[in-house]
Amino acid sequence: MRRFLPVLVLAATLLAPTPAGAAAPATYYLDCSAAATGDGTAATPWRDLATVNAHTFAPGDTLALRRGVTCTGQLHPLGSGTATAPVTVAAYGTDTARPVVAAAGTAYAAFYLRNQEYWEIRDLELTNDAGTAAERDGLLVELTDFGTGHHYVVDNVYVHHVRGDDSKWSNGIQFRVSGTTTPTHFDDVLVQNSEVFHVDREGLTTRSTWMCRPTYGTGDGCGTTQNWVANTRVVFQDNLLHDIGGDGLVTRVTDHALVQRNVAYDIATRSPGNNAGLWTINSDYPTFQFNEVHHVRRQPGTNDGMAFDSDFGNLGAVFQYNYSHDNEGGFLLFCGACGGGSSSTGTVVRYNLSENDHSRILYAVGEKDARIYQNTFHLPAGSTTAIVQDSGNTKVAFTNNIVSNLGSGGYSGAASAYTWTSNVFFGSHPASEPADPGKITADPKLVAPGTGPAGLRLGAGSPARGAGTVIAGNGGRDYFGGAVPTGCRPDIGAHQASPTCANLAANGDFEAGTLAPWTVYNRGALDPTAHAGTAGVRVGAYPGSVEQVVTVAPNTTYTLAGWGRVSATDTQVVIGVKSFGGTETRAPAFTTMSWAFGSVTFTTGATNTTARIYCYARVGTGYGYCDDITLVAT
Repeated sequence: MRRFLPVLVLAATLLAPTPAGAAAPATYYLDCSAAATGDGTAATPWRDLATVNAHTFAPGDTLALRRGVTCTGQLHPLGSGTATAPVTVAAYGTDTARPVVAAAGTAYAAFYLRNQEYWEIRDLELTNDAGTAAERDGLLVELTDFGTGHHYVVDNVYVHHVRGDDSKWSNGIQFRVSGTTTPTHFDDVLVQNSEVFHVDREGLTTRSTWMCRPTYGTGDGCGTTQNWVANTRVVFQDNLLHDIGGDGLVTRVTDHALVQRNVAYDIATRSPGNNAGLWTINSDYPTFQFNEVHHVRRQPGTNDGMAFDSDFGNLGAVFQYNYSHDNEGGFLLFCGACGGGSSSTGTVVRYNLSENDHSRILYAVGEKDARIYQNTFHLPAGSTTAIVQDSGNTKVAFTNNIVSNLGSGGYSGAASAYTWTSNVFFGSHPASEPADPGKITADPKLVAPGTGPAGLRLGAGSPARGAGTVIAGNGGRDYFGGAVPTGCRPDIGAHQASPTCANLAANGDFEAGTLAPWTVYNRGALDPTAHAGTAGVRVGAYPGSVEQVVTVAPNTTYTLAGWGRVSATDTQVVIGVKSFGGTETRAPAFTTMSWAFGSVTFTTGATNTTARIYCYARVGTGYGYCDDITLVAT
């Protein structure tokens, strides 16, 4: 029998009429302290999990558990919601404590959903403790040969004391894909504002049997199988993970996962194997940002114990704006070549702070075309932490970083595939210190190292100010939220202390609604084809250009930069400068039909106070496009 809703909920549902023949969404109440089992209404609630688990919930239904009351056993409700009417699990009552589901080791998960979708789970406490270890979870959501499972929200859920074994099937919270016959994945997973404490082995993870592809290699039984199906729209944010036996948080087989504003500490406290704080494997374009990780343990005889890890099979992983400190295994692991025939490509590590991490800052076991830039690493006096330990097969561009090394650690195995540009190396200078043609060895004048993130800001008079190399697509902000320049030399490290440079190219983003003060020669016009915003400039077909006369200072070096693309493969468009007291010069031509960044540096003559900049379609039958043009003194 369907139950009447409380008045407020019923009133809300009247705003969205129920389809003809469909029952109205209902709220069912569970109070495991009730004297007897009722019919699920607020007045006579259910009192045991068996009754709940025998019920199939319909779209829009709510299961409400009484606050401050413990239910023993496994919660395994049935049914699914819809995109407009998910099933909700929530708390009710005046007690401030969450309702508790305590599996007490009698089930593999305290809360289990299988082949169900459109569920929102809020305000619960889950435990699964026992006298001996076995495969156990706190919350397990599993899809087996299901196809696509949609929309899962876990909000303000406290999972603790899960006595799992040392396999990676034991977790605080896991979203698991299993099966081999139907390609299956999760779409739209949000875990937020939740706490995972004292669980074995892993804290918060995804996992999938649909994981095999060439970049992942032949391990885990993949062999020649290719069946990779990514979980999409996975977001883990604002969670607390601590006293985790093994790995803290892992995203496996995901596409564009977002892991942000989480705090993880006391990680790898019991597992004897290799574990790390927050990491990703076999995933495309994951982003880990604004997280704090500290006190990850490195077990004896193992190689891990880092705060962060871009493991094997990844493409384009980004680690930015994170704070790492006091981790026994170090700040970062690259493990791109750890699996049989595996590889990872294009990991970006930027605007992070690492303070008093141990063992090494970077431990690298293979990675293609990684970029590590605009980070600040500080090691106190007495530290023996190495800066880099590399076992080979790693290609890294190490740019605009501060290495404040008051200890004795050095660099080992940093192969010729590393490039070093415009870094600060302060303190200890071991013989293995890289040959960086733009290096600075003076004190970067960090404000107060050892006192937290604010202490790693640049102080007044720091030689790191304005000394970095321009990096295209640099993220737009520093660790502390300040803007970073795109056309002039940035400060080195994770803090942009200097004011951002002024753009001397007026209307360089073409968002003023007019081309002025740009002047058209032959063919040129505003166009909705934009790199950013709503407008750019179109020039051509050949010949066609827009030009602008700008005010400059004599004997001064400037950088002209911008974005360009073309509409046909035979076409080239360039940005350049002339009439500045030197030979006309321009950035390399844009020749692709996707936006690309280019820049050129020039020095004005002894008496020149103006220069002429331009965007010019120099060859071809198609159009050229330019946008976001900047001219700054460098």
